[in-house]
Amino acid sequence: MEKQLSTIGYWLGIVSFVVALILRVLTALNKVPAPIGVPGGNAISYMSFLHGAALFFLLTIASWCRTKLA
Repeated sequence: MEKQLSTIGYWLGIVSFVVALILRVLTALNKVPAPIGVPGGNAISYMSFLHGAALFFLLTIASWCRTKLA
């Protein structure tokens, strides 16, 4: 189970990082994409995806360490 979590967390981290990188490059080029989220609500920024990527990578590391101990 931990190995599955490790693999899923790794790929979710990669996807989140790529989305954050694309949104950041678009913001740097002043080509702001349409806001992601509920109309009239707060938009999701690239920082949300960056923090999500860090969380998934930490999940991957924790799962990997757990499988090595068992």
